[in-house]
Order: sequence, then structure tokens, then C-alpha cells
Amino acid sequence: MNTLLSDKAYTLIKKKINSCEGEYLSVRRLSREINIGYSPVREACNRLSQEGLIKQLPGIGYYVPKVKEKYFTEIFEYRRVVGCYVFEQVFPFLTQEHVNILSEYNDNMIKYLQEKDIQNFHKYDKKFHLFFFNLYDNSIFTNQMNNIMDRSYYCSYKTVDSVDKKKNISAIEEHKEILKYIASHDKEMAIQKYIEHIDNNEARIKEGYYNNKLEKSLTI
Repeated sequence: MNTLLSDKAYTLIKKKINSCEGEYLSVRRLSREINIGYSPVREACNRLSQEGLIKQLPGIGYYVPKVKEKYFTEIFEYRRVVGCYVFEQVFPFLTQEHVNILSEYNDNMIKYLQEKDIQNFHKYDKKFHLFFFNLYDNSIFTNQMNNIMDRSYYCSYKTVDSVDKKKNISAIEEHKEILKYIASHDKEMAIQKYIEHIDNNEARIKEGYYNNKLEKSLTI
């Protein structure tokens, strides 16, 4: 039961920190706010700390760090290197059935984008990218990429462009390009489009980050 409560607390707190950049988090206050006991909340905070989404301050509590450009660079370097490796390894085993499943994920992304539901949009974006990791079947890689994807979405929530329809449509179109070359068994072009997609994602988030900084500076 405590594990289930800890998982629930983890999900609720992770949503909360998307709008708490630079703030301190008290376990007791969080416990009251989300109506979950102290121990499960503390376990959830420890987990978020291990994932790098919050920082633990001994004797004080936790802190939601401000996102810096280096953070983006590290995240997308990992996605580029490890993601591309896994994609290349599983490519020979990808079938039309896999393409159909991935296309359904893309369709769901379109649906939630139209509804301006960015969290479910990201849910299916993550499913798209983790599909290749699940097929590769290395639990360490999969768990690490799951964490890295969450971090990249955390970065996205910090930008004024996180629900920018035009930019998110671009991401969906890039997925379609990847799928086109998977379906035609063109490994070289599929990998090229995969790398371009990661590069473009990084550029989109960084652009939103700078726009966000500019917007804040103009309101001071």
C-alpha cells in the first residue's frame, strides 16, 4: 500500500514542480497539499531527487533547481548517443506492425495537441521513443531513457512555447518521416531523420527557453 501511495505522490509532485522553479519544497507541506502521508511523500521526493528533477538540502528539505542551458545540452547529448544506438540496433527487426503501432501514437499526439493537453501529448511522444528501447530489451537503457525523457519534458514545461502548436506539429511530422523510412527499410535515411528529430527537439526547447528568459526580463 505504501508503494502505491508513494507512486501516486511521485506523479502529483512531478506535475507540481513543473511550475515551481527556484522554490523550496517541504515534505510536510506537500503531504498536506496532496493529502498523502509523510513517508510516501518523502519516498517520492527521494526518487525525484535521484532522477535529478529536485535537489535535496539536508536539514531543510528539497529545492527545485532553475533550468540552465547546460541541462538541455546534457539531456539531448544522451538522447542523441544512446537513442541513436538503440534505434540502429533494433532497425532490422522493425516490421509494418510496429510502424502501425507507432503511427497510432502519432495520431494520439495530434489528438491531444488539438485539445491543448500537453501532458498526454508528451505521454505518447514518450511511448513513441521508448518503443525502440522496449524492443531492444535492456532494462538499464530503458529506465535511463524514461528518466531522460521526463527531464526533457520538464525542460519543455519551463518554456513559453511548451504548447506551441506549430512547433509540436513539426515534431509529429518528423516522427512521420522516421516511420516512412522504417516502412521502406531505408536504414541510413531513418537514422538520419532520427538524429535530425533529436537535434530539432533540442533547438525548439532552447528557443523556448531563451524566449521565456526574454519575456521575464521585459516584465521586470
